[in-house]
Amino acid sequence: MAFLTDQEKERIAQAIAAVEARTSGELVTAIARVSDGYRFIPILFAAVLALLVLPVAYFGEIVLSLKNLMLSQMALFMLSAILFQLPPIRRLLVPSSVQHQRARRLAYQTFYETGVHHASHRAGILIFVSIEEHYVQIIADEGVSTRVDNTTWEHAVETFISKVKSGQVADGFIDCIEQCGAVLAKEFPATAERPANELTNRLIELDGEDL
Repeated sequence: MAFLTDQEKERIAQAIAAVEARTSGELVTAIARVSDGYRFIPILFAAVLALLVLPVAYFGEIVLSLKNLMLSQMALFMLSAILFQLPPIRRLLVPSSVQHQRARRLAYQTFYETGVHHASHRAGILIFVSIEEHYVQIIADEGVSTRVDNTTWEHAVETFISKVKSGQVADGFIDCIEQCGAVLAKEFPATAERPANELTNRLIELDGEDL
């Protein structure tokens, strides 16, 4: 499962290393192709479509035996269930509010599972993107959020989302890393006693379909 080339991943890791040389804070990046399998909603639409066979046959005065009616419904359900799982179609069927809720859940799950909240001075930041949902979130730990208002991250998120939509994911990450890094360097400048790199600089790849 690869979202970016090895060269792009290395550029991201190098950008994080450059930022962390100027701050006592920590940056972690994570990417998911999709934040959830969304299996229920496409199946629900397929079931509704299959149920419409009966009223269509009735009002269209199409004569079908009970056996053929059931076979038609089963065939339509199975084909629709497969078709509706295709990412472009699934994205149209699943409400954006549901997509963002699932992406937000995966972002916070990743924040805690990767240990961002254990960084020194509670100065850790996670930059999370989910490709299918066109979703980007910056989660700052307590040490950062008490000093920096959430509105500070809005421009970085908006810019990143536009780059995700245009397929410039690596550039979006690097721009976001540099913007977040500038904030960390100002609020948490590097010190002589800065601990060794606490969290990985490598891009973390996730697959929300397994959740």
